[in-house]
Amino acid sequence: MHIKRILIAVFVILLIFAGCHPRKKTGTMGEVRAAWISYIELSSILDNRSETDYIQGVKTMLENLKAMNFNTVYVHASAFTDAYYPSQYYPTAQYVAGQIGQNVAYDPFGLFVQQAHEAGFHIEAWINPMRSFRTDQESQIPVSSVIGQWLSDPTMRGTRIVAEGDRWYLNPAYPEVRELICAVAKELAQNYPIDGLHLDDYFYPDGVSESFDQVAYQAYRQTGGELSLGDWRRQNINEMVASLYATVKQVDKTIQVGISPAGNLEYSVESIYGDVREWVRHDGYLDYILPQIYFGYEHGTLPFDQCLKQWEDLTQGTSTELIVGLAAYKINTVDNYAKDGKYEWQQHDDILKRQILELRDHAAVAGFSIFSYNSLFQPAAENAQRVSQELENLQELMIKTK
Repeated sequence: MHIKRILIAVFVILLIFAGCHPRKKTGTMGEVRAAWISYIELSSILDNRSETDYIQGVKTMLENLKAMNFNTVYVHASAFTDAYYPSQYYPTAQYVAGQIGQNVAYDPFGLFVQQAHEAGFHIEAWINPMRSFRTDQESQIPVSSVIGQWLSDPTMRGTRIVAEGDRWYLNPAYPEVRELICAVAKELAQNYPIDGLHLDDYFYPDGVSESFDQVAYQAYRQTGGELSLGDWRRQNINEMVASLYATVKQVDKTIQVGISPAGNLEYSVESIYGDVREWVRHDGYLDYILPQIYFGYEHGTLPFDQCLKQWEDLTQGTSTELIVGLAAYKINTVDNYAKDGKYEWQQHDDILKRQILELRDHAAVAGFSIFSYNSLFQPAAENAQRVSQELENLQELMIKTK
């Protein structure tokens, strides 16, 4: 009996200790059932609205998700080197008050964190690391911001920040660029009780030209560098990701750091230079990987089950958790990249249900995230009936967690 009392006392102490540390490794809270809330969703409840109206918009989102038994949200804190919070480095996002750099009297992201935690959600700050403003927005960017200063400086313009197509992108070849991205991550980790920092796949732009970083690459080669352009770009991203991870962990080791790359592994590595294999297989880059497996079962190139196996094989035997991104936005649409399977999302109203059931049969998968909130709860009128059917399928499934 004495031993039993000791064991009970130890168990109670452990429970108390756990309660004092609300941030947890993602998978330790059970199945991850997440939704992305992007700048598009934020714009629908922001756009210069009052604090009261904004909070009600946030609460409605969280209530809808809670009713479906979601437990995690990835919320945009920075989408285009802008900010949905008072930032020392980036100007306020256009969608906060209708104009880049225009503030409101409250902190949109901070209020979202507060409301999410009060509702029992795990919330992560979502940032796009390199994608910046459109080139036609240049005159709107405050000159007092770091981006504005770089665009005004002829030694920085075209090197640290580069135009590719109709958009500016940060160039991670330079230490000061990587430091800026890390400073924003540190700012979020220090100022908000976030549970994680979440990046998606906006690294080098798809189809990036050789001229994008020609000056930096030539300088690298002239100082004895031997890597090919592709390997050098991957190294730049690796340094950025490793620095960001270390920066966040120095603030709080319990904050999770994760990346959501494209589901097509080769595309991630070869086209946008995200060295996913390196991040997953070696410590010091991330805690979880969340590939966007936005494919149906009839996809002509990379069907869902085949793609899932690639990511399971990659994460097997590593400390990296695997969460899977699912495409609610494709419900009732034509997927022109799917070849013979391009009408699959119109012909079936249970694809997400089947995918979640399959994920639950794979012990290595910690959960899933659905892109995105509006796709489920604010769908286009022509998709509403099919989405409603998929929601009915999901409701019972989400309650029956694994």
